[in-house]
Amino acid sequence: MRFPLLCILATLAVGAQEAPTSSSHFAVVLERGPNWLPGKTASQQPLGEHGRYLQRLMVNGKLVLAGPFLDDQGGFILLKAANLAEAQQIENQDPAIRNGILRPTVHPFSIAFDSATGASPFKGSVP
Repeated sequence: MRFPLLCILATLAVGAQEAPTSSSHFAVVLERGPNWLPGKTASQQPLGEHGRYLQRLMVNGKLVLAGPFLDDQGGFILLKAANLAEAQQIENQDPAIRNGILRPTVHPFSIAFDSATGASPFKGSVP
């Protein structure tokens, strides 16, 4: 299984019958792109502009969180966007995507459990 965490999170989206057509959050899975430098770790890739782009997204309120997978296979971004088209547009403007270092897959995402706010569809039902 390529991304077991995402499968678990998708399973936890209680009551979701099918993928929504719009959402305020989008999970972006970043995989190695065709221009990933072979034999180099993520920290050795030319990703400085990618990091600065993510910083601008965070300052502008579009980026919730982001980080690399510890196995150097890519990374994960959680975005705020009005719809899937906007989320895809945000990702397509990322320098690492434009330069083929990373390749994104964007998914509508529902935050079902949030430890920061205590939000949970099971709040109050667990002893």
